[in-house]
Amino acid sequence: MRALIDLQASRAGRLLLEDSMIFDDPSALLACLRAPRRDTGTQGGPNNRPVYVHQQAYLDYRSSVVAKMLALRGLHDRSMDVQADFIWIDTDRAGSDKLGLRLYLPGRHGKVPIRFAPSGCDRLESRFIALDPAVVRRAMNRMKQMVHHLPGARKELLARFDILRPVLETEGSLTKLSRALSDFLFDEVLSFKPRPVLVSSLIDAGVLNDVLEKILNRQRAFVDAVNIRIRHLQSSDIAPQLKPLPDDYLPLFMPCPADGRRLRLRLEIDGATKLACATDSAGEQHSFELGRTDLSLQTLSGQVQWSPDISLPMLVNCHYSGMVAGKSSALYMMVFGPVMQRVLELDPIPVFVPSSWDVFPGQFDSLLCAYLSGNRI
Repeated sequence: MRALIDLQASRAGRLLLEDSMIFDDPSALLACLRAPRRDTGTQGGPNNRPVYVHQQAYLDYRSSVVAKMLALRGLHDRSMDVQADFIWIDTDRAGSDKLGLRLYLPGRHGKVPIRFAPSGCDRLESRFIALDPAVVRRAMNRMKQMVHHLPGARKELLARFDILRPVLETEGSLTKLSRALSDFLFDEVLSFKPRPVLVSSLIDAGVLNDVLEKILNRQRAFVDAVNIRIRHLQSSDIAPQLKPLPDDYLPLFMPCPADGRRLRLRLEIDGATKLACATDSAGEQHSFELGRTDLSLQTLSGQVQWSPDISLPMLVNCHYSGMVAGKSSALYMMVFGPVMQRVLELDPIPVFVPSSWDVFPGQFDSLLCAYLSGNRI
């Protein structure tokens, strides 16, 4: 089945993308931008058209993520009305990508992992992972040793590492370190500082609640619409990058009270009452009332620090003018767009995707290595 880059490579595929308001021509995207329907409190002015990238906070970034950042920077450079936001997903499972827990540097026999996160935290959300200073010190010492193997003048490489060292000494949570390191690399290599927005802050401010509660109250129609759209794309030889939703689907996770791991919440019905339920690692079930006729997050929010799933673009849709998507999230939007219109009564915002994805041709696929080697993009 065709992936995003396959669709971008043909006129017919590009027309299919444009039918879903997905563009890789910046002029076409900018022509579609409208003021957001709602204000998150971060827009910064009535004339701004906020456009966002959303991404889990990592310790380093590959070409595919850097391409999104360059696309967002390009939109901002072309139009001063475009406010660039980076929505940091600090609520995802930290080990969902290896770069969430460690970074890699090239050694004599291939890539060498350098872990900054403590052991046993792969299934926790990054916002809940406390850094271990001893682990961080070992990682920095190992990293300094590995810098010697990078191509380039050793004196300049070590000088750049020394500039980076105070950032690596950031204390607190894994999210705090990832954000500090990411901000540093974006500024040093890309000369770009998008406005940071944390998903956990959006949760705390109640920004996501309205659309989430729409999904809760229209759960059956939502699941059916998503699954119909997935099947439609598959029949058109397009890989939607999403699996069909189960009947008990809820767009929510919670931390396990026993060990903190991220647990999927499922819908259960007890008589006339609908519940959000999860089973922890010890086999104990946790249940939270959503309501009977008008479902809400009130009880759940009062008891656990819930987090959203990949439905996040739908949840923030009303607060932005556009989004920059990656290879997977662009295809998600081919599913989510029609579902937002038909089930949630929302107008999908336009989506921009990079026209080129390989931003490190012939180099190690790493924003960190680009910095240490003195490269700017």
